Amino acid sequence: MMNPKYLIYHDLIGIQAYAKLKSKKTRSKFLYIGIIIDETRDMIITEKNYEVKRYIKKDYIFRFKITDFKNNEEEFCLEVQGSKIVGLPVNRLRSLKKKRWFKR
Repeated sequence: MMNPKYLIYHDLIGIQAYAKLKSKKTRSKFLYIGIIIDETRDMIITEKNYEVKRYIKKDYIFRFKITDFKNNEEEFCLEVQGSKIVGLPVNRLRSLKKKRWFKR
């Protein structure tokens, strides 16, 4: 089970994603970009209708659609600034452990 509070520290592969450009905050809407199939340090690679596209993390605001594993019927969206998820998933997880360690 993935807690939405810690989603940005996890691997994002397999999650349905929506995105909009940061530069057009007022007029643009979130568009469905597909399911995330790979993630690099600076890019998210998605697949939609057998078409692969790449999105630069820092240029977009992402909305991830997550199912609640307690109640499989319930789905909710989590909105994340792309700059918050820049970096490898392994390094993001390490930063979470460091933050917890320093809180003691």
